[in-house]
Amino acid sequence: MKHIIIIGGGASGILAAIRLADITEDVHITIVEKNERIGKKLLTTGNGRCNITNAHISALSYDSAFVKDVLSRYDFHFTKDYFTSLGLPIKEDDTGRCYPLSENANNCLNIFLAALRKRHIDILTSFEVKNIKKQSGRFIVCGEKNPEADAVLLAVGSAASVKGYNGADLLHNLRFSCQKPSPALCPIPTDESFFKELKGVRVKGGITLGEHCESGEIQFAENALSGICAFNLAKYAQDGVVATLDFHNEAFDKRRTQEMIRQKAAQAAQNAELLDFLLPRKLAFVLLKQAGLKPSGNPQTLEDQDFEKLTDLVFAFPVRVKKPTDFRNAQTVCGGLDAAQVDPHTLQARHLPGLFVSGELLDADGPCGGYNLQWAWSSGMCAADSIKAYLEKNID
Repeated sequence: MKHIIIIGGGASGILAAIRLADITEDVHITIVEKNERIGKKLLTTGNGRCNITNAHISALSYDSAFVKDVLSRYDFHFTKDYFTSLGLPIKEDDTGRCYPLSENANNCLNIFLAALRKRHIDILTSFEVKNIKKQSGRFIVCGEKNPEADAVLLAVGSAASVKGYNGADLLHNLRFSCQKPSPALCPIPTDESFFKELKGVRVKGGITLGEHCESGEIQFAENALSGICAFNLAKYAQDGVVATLDFHNEAFDKRRTQEMIRQKAAQAAQNAELLDFLLPRKLAFVLLKQAGLKPSGNPQTLEDQDFEKLTDLVFAFPVRVKKPTDFRNAQTVCGGLDAAQVDPHTLQARHLPGLFVSGELLDADGPCGGYNLQWAWSSGMCAADSIKAYLEKNID
């Protein structure tokens, strides 16, 4: 009997184990997980609804060309059909985001757990892997116990949202080189003092950071920009760089917006009312102050330059930001294992045959909306198929 050890019980490791059991005969599969349970991070995706994939997935959505081959073979439709075969139908919203039919991450994980039990896949939890060695053609996974395997899949994820992450140590011991990871899909920190006044405010808008632009809901925390558009731009943020926020409504161009502000000024009792047609009061107050206007001031005393400055801020509000450093609030990372060390077709380590890599461990991150989970599923299934081929060729 052939023995396979999958290190990491996250999305990629779980699906790899299920698929490997489906396509390989006479194989014993063990998932080794550091936490007290597997699938823990999966429960937090999509705010508990489990944003499982996205109908608009394409390799162009990711920063790395490495994903192209895998995603072309294990695409959205392949994944959707495979989930359906496991008893996990998914539904799509009007943005392309896909969720389990129940919109419940716990239900999603329960279906995966049932699939693992049905296939007699062993799960070792609270097992911290210290090292992986290869001796006489077999792998030894070193920890509290030292199980052996004919092939190993590294699916240990990343430091994002993981306490005590040790994947980097494993990669170093295995002679992999890595790009230094940084938090991605996370809030963008700022020291701007007025953010304390904006805590809890949500507004539709856009953010431009250098050459990169995103639109959607902007959320303000006490010391950070949040919301999906901020998350998607976080990896581009650097200390001292200025992000530009745009709050205008698409139905109103700059000229029409200024006309509305002037019209409000003719009717309002105080400046605080000038942006009521467009923005929440808390945000309006900050824009007024940045324009040099008192919210309690008399709008009838405003001059042309006041209207122009306030309108400019609606369309281009500057916020000085900082580089994210907190992995605890990140959904994934930018950086990680240098993909050049892994065969893009098989996901096998080039310098260590029989060792395969999948999921977040690879330097391949995508935007919010199911893209990173799709990479986890696709790379996990690809690794499973490649392990099967490796066993047939190399293990009697």
